[in-house]
Amino acid sequence: MKALTTLVRVMAARQWHWLLAGILAGILVVAANIALMAVSGWFIASMALAGISQTSFNYMLPALAIRVLAIVRTLGRYAERLVTHEAAFRMLADLRVWLFERLIPLVPAGLEGYAAGDLSGRLRADVDRMENLYLRIIAPIATGAAVILLAPLCLGLWSSASGLALLAALSLAGIVLPLVTRSMAAEPGEEEVRLTGEVRVAVTEGLQGAEEVLLLGACDQKADKVEALYAGITRQQQRLGGINGIVSAGMTAAGGTALAVVLAIGATEVFRGQISGAELVMLLLFCAACFEGIAPLAAALQALPATNATAQRLTELAAAPHPVPEPPHPLPPVSGHGVIFHKVCFTHGAGAEVLTDFSLELPEGSRVALTGRSGAGKSSVIELLLRFRPYRGSITIGDAEVRDMASSQIAGLVSAVPQQPHLFNSSIRANILLGAPDADNSSIEATLADAGLAEWVAALPDGLETIVGVAGSAVSGGEARRIALARALLKDAPVLLLDEPTEGLDPETERTVVQRLKIRLQGKTVLLISHRPACLELAERVLRIDDGSP
Repeated sequence: MKALTTLVRVMAARQWHWLLAGILAGILVVAANIALMAVSGWFIASMALAGISQTSFNYMLPALAIRVLAIVRTLGRYAERLVTHEAAFRMLADLRVWLFERLIPLVPAGLEGYAAGDLSGRLRADVDRMENLYLRIIAPIATGAAVILLAPLCLGLWSSASGLALLAALSLAGIVLPLVTRSMAAEPGEEEVRLTGEVRVAVTEGLQGAEEVLLLGACDQKADKVEALYAGITRQQQRLGGINGIVSAGMTAAGGTALAVVLAIGATEVFRGQISGAELVMLLLFCAACFEGIAPLAAALQALPATNATAQRLTELAAAPHPVPEPPHPLPPVSGHGVIFHKVCFTHGAGAEVLTDFSLELPEGSRVALTGRSGAGKSSVIELLLRFRPYRGSITIGDAEVRDMASSQIAGLVSAVPQQPHLFNSSIRANILLGAPDADNSSIEATLADAGLAEWVAALPDGLETIVGVAGSAVSGGEARRIALARALLKDAPVLLLDEPTEGLDPETERTVVQRLKIRLQGKTVLLISHRPACLELAERVLRIDDGSP
């Protein structure tokens, strides 16, 4: 339960008052419902007895109490739903922020061991399932515990023996039975979570590799695998459904037994004159309503193993080791922005050595281009400079070693345009402003012109407010690359890393962009990776990498 405890602390750290308010609202609703049932039973029985005995009965006060309790129950249930769901959404938002703060330093090397479908499932579906932690587990357990502790005390004000009987029945139905069914549900609940994760991986990999699957004729094999996984999930859900049936039967039996015992005790006390007949009806309905209040307890404890398994998947991801740990103390501001690689060696996680004794010097304000065959290590040079991967040897920016710099320091000094830039599902303006959120319109316009986007944006009906789609799906590859270039230029960092910045551009647009960049990049330290002759004109030196060394 350590993983679950960790996530509870994360989710409740800032939203504890919402969590507490939701629990109190739930207790209020259950209390109003129990009181309404009890008072209604007493009122109806009293009215009947008054009619039989031809005696007067003041019905105004109990009738008012019933109306007030009904209103409190209705409004309380609305408030409870509103508060608990607001609390759940707020806690999920905090959980996502906490998780992403821990994942950002892991990209890309620290997450390469996770399949795309598995990683996506943990970030989305698993986080969403943690909504159950509060709505289906914490709140029901707190409310049920309040009923078990307080209801017998209230009943004991009229009949101590009935109060003890109710306490025993509620403990059996609300504690013993849920704990037994929780133990029964542990294995199928955890297995369902595991199989669900495998389904996400299988489906995602099948969709991502659809072309290869079709060419190899492996569609039936992939479909059979997914079908087998879904069959496994169905089996576990059937097992959980059977356990739910046991819970329902046990709860009904406990409730019925409690009513029979209270009826026997109450009948004796009525015969002795200790309580009235109307009060006996009140006690019986009071007991019946109490079991309605503890009904969610069994489902809450039954859901606990699956929720704990989900929490373990999230905490395991959050606790993944950082490929390049953050330094214990931040360095002072860096002096200068020249870049030097000295006898750098880098081995990929799979064991293949990518760079061997790689040395390269980029004096401050210089522009150097790297070319070479695919897989020679050009993109790895950029990743090492961004502090994404561990290395041997020395890489310095100004007078500071990269591995000794905090990620925030690197981000302030370096701006990069990767080979496959990511665009968010927002406007062109919002994607560009990620580089400099406070940039004014004149800076944006100048950047658009330097990135070769000005005419294209001007021709769009919505201009800069045009939505680019999920991962830039609404724009072409060349347009997405230029938006990323504009974002990097607007950031105006002293060191700029460009990986195929003009890929996908037609020759005329490429020449225009290159000519403007020659002016825009003056004074900056630029490391360029490209195989396009027009783009290589940006560089003062062109070096070829073969087998991990220039």
